[in-house]
Amino acid sequence: MEEPATAYTDSSNSGNSPGASAPARSYLAMLLSAILPGLGQLYLGQFLKGFILFLIFASALGIFYLNSMPVKEWRDLTEFKPAAKDETTTDNTENSQEQPSYAIHIWTFDDGEKLMYRPSWKLKISASVQGVLCWLYAVGTGWRGRHRRSKG
Repeated sequence: MEEPATAYTDSSNSGNSPGASAPARSYLAMLLSAILPGLGQLYLGQFLKGFILFLIFASALGIFYLNSMPVKEWRDLTEFKPAAKDETTTDNTENSQEQPSYAIHIWTFDDGEKLMYRPSWKLKISASVQGVLCWLYAVGTGWRGRHRRSKG
């Protein structure tokens, strides 16, 4: 007597409910996501997720870099402290004032007021956490792959 077809369990589908498709593991997508978050999702065909992950990771890198200013050597990127007090800058105008720490001149308003950006070690740490979490999420979703479409 033959065994009914419903009693057969495929090893790739073990642990899933009947009729549910098993996730396709994608080690190449995991590797691509490890290189640059979002690449693995693009490989899997998840274009929107890949683009969003890339933007989140790129913004983390940008925030990290801006809060490392002034960057003169690689060691400046690994320091999580305010700029040294002896490094002061001026804006080269006739009534220039020394600024207490490194600042980036963004905009000068019509009345002469200046919009300045001063790097913060707190933002640098939060950008580090954001980048690491985004990288881990991208590698994890790359490894999980995407669900196979059921044919039927």
